[in-house]
Amino acid sequence: LRRRAAPGGGGVTIGDALNLAVLEEMIRDPRTTIHAEDLQAGSSYDIPRLTQQTFGTLRAADEIIDEGHFIGCALGEAMNGYRPIVELMNTNFGIYGLPEISSAGNTYATTGGQFLMPMTIMGAGGTAPNQALGAEHSQPLHAYVMGIPGLKICTAASAGAAYGLAKSMIRDNGPGMLFAPVKMMKAVKGEVELDTCMPMNKAAVLHRASDEAVAARKAVTVLTYMHGVKEAESAIPEILEEGMDVDLIEMRSLKPLDMDTIRDSLKRTRRVILLDESTQSGGVGATISARISEELYDEMDGPVVRLCMEDAPVPYASSMEKAVVKRAADLVQGVYAIVTGAK
Repeated sequence: LRRRAAPGGGGVTIGDALNLAVLEEMIRDPRTTIHAEDLQAGSSYDIPRLTQQTFGTLRAADEIIDEGHFIGCALGEAMNGYRPIVELMNTNFGIYGLPEISSAGNTYATTGGQFLMPMTIMGAGGTAPNQALGAEHSQPLHAYVMGIPGLKICTAASAGAAYGLAKSMIRDNGPGMLFAPVKMMKAVKGEVELDTCMPMNKAAVLHRASDEAVAARKAVTVLTYMHGVKEAESAIPEILEEGMDVDLIEMRSLKPLDMDTIRDSLKRTRRVILLDESTQSGGVGATISARISEELYDEMDGPVVRLCMEDAPVPYASSMEKAVVKRAADLVQGVYAIVTGAK
């Protein structure tokens, strides 16, 4: 796995990158444990693959279908000197462990970090265009947990980001959640920077608008994460054809937010649009929009534009889903409207 992950090795999937990080961290620290459903078989995306075969049943628990139960087990381990990892086959069902997730964050925060809570929850989630997983498998848990004190929340839309963020989060002494895009877990491959941890408080600039576009006031800052990264990258060629350009920023840290990277981009483009994988009410985009409006108002020439999910269940049928979930075509239209002033 390390050979494939290294430069020139052909690359690994996001699931494989997370699996490699988990295996390496369990080797590095014998206090590290893992809990997951269908663990022996590698779960759905290979994240816990070979953990029980390598480390035994005490450190790698094949769990029953009760997320509240095994997140609670991990919470108890974290409170008693262990470093548990929880892999959620689909992060949507972390909803059934919300009391335990809240307890982890609040315990860590109320003691000012004196009571260590090194618990990592990771898994596939989010809502992709044409996902066809239905409402209960398409909920934005990453938005639901945003208000929990003491909890770090990260996202990864590439193998490299998944590997680096997972290693950092597992080593961190506070609780964290790492979300990866469900429809990209096996479809996207990439190289990783082996043995390297990635900061959990930084965004990543994936594409920088040309100086010419900035000077002509035809550049826009695009903020997105998870499936939105793939959608935004696929939209860039069409945006360029229209004579416009974007600063594409992947929000790898949803909490805390990397306001410095957003500020640096807005000083160039003066306009921002969010391609958001959560609902209009109470969503991640709502929080980011509010922070930008409150803290970076003087850097903007217009209001924040949000492309977010509607406050509605995500339909199973793709033809109906288009009315709820935003995609590349919506981003192209949004950037065009900002630059031209079209309604």
